[in-house]
Amino acid sequence: MKILLAFDGSDYGIAAVDEAARIPWPQNSSLRVISVAELPAPVMSGPIPMPGSYFMEWEKALEDQAVANTATALARYYDQGGAKIEVTAKSVKGNPKDVILDEADSWGADLIMIGTHGYNALERMWLGSVSRTIASHAKCSVQIVRRRSDSPATADKGMKILLAVDGSPCSDDAVEEVASRPWPAGTGVHVITAIHLPFTPSAETWTLPESYYAEVERVGREHADQFLSRAMSRLEASNAEREAPLALTREPLIGHAEDMIIGHARKSMTDLIVLGSHGYRGINRFILGSVSQAVSYNAPCSVEIVRKRQGQE
Repeated sequence: MKILLAFDGSDYGIAAVDEAARIPWPQNSSLRVISVAELPAPVMSGPIPMPGSYFMEWEKALEDQAVANTATALARYYDQGGAKIEVTAKSVKGNPKDVILDEADSWGADLIMIGTHGYNALERMWLGSVSRTIASHAKCSVQIVRRRSDSPATADKGMKILLAVDGSPCSDDAVEEVASRPWPAGTGVHVITAIHLPFTPSAETWTLPESYYAEVERVGREHADQFLSRAMSRLEASNAEREAPLALTREPLIGHAEDMIIGHARKSMTDLIVLGSHGYRGINRFILGSVSQAVSYNAPCSVEIVRKRQGQE
């Protein structure tokens, strides 16, 4: 497995490094730390003349900082007891959004890990968000890392994983990702699916009979049970190969998927939400929305959006 860890030297980046160190990655995995020197636009001439070397010195300082960031990330990873896998580092100049996506593509990353600064809606509009762009446009899986202030990450304790399923192929990919990877001893996986019911009948004469809504709920619950059973079967099978089996539970929830996922994560003190991405692009994402995007922006904890890389069977 190839993990690309984006690090910018911030506390949010440190949280991503700690998360990478906390996870026992599969054998033969490779971790690459990348730090980007985002160069400023050339300073325009103005009333106060700038020395000709000003921009070059600024550029050199940013490049040096990117190199220092990679050294900090590597030291932190090993200090936190990170898995003994191949670990490399790289500093690159450019726009972080473009550089990280390009590096993931050229290196063949399976997973990008990146911290989030947690900008609110207005700040995202003005400042943009690297993590948001990466989550939206990466061709591989993406983990947006948040450290819960009330549950500090430690490498020697299990994780609380919330696995959201909906019966789709991308949901099956998320189940397979959790089932096929090693996790810290004591980890529990709670599998949920959301049953989205139509509005209850109103008093108008043209509304459908109440039996219709009861039937829709019955069918929704049957489908939910199928989705949960299929996921649990795969996870239970994976336990046969683990020294420390995952603690598995399941639950159907009634409501909008993103609301149910975020609400349950907040209530249950979840460490990591895992869900698949339908891969909507452009106008389809705008019209149809995206549960994975909504969850990644608003969850109180880390979120892994699972995508099957192009060319994978």
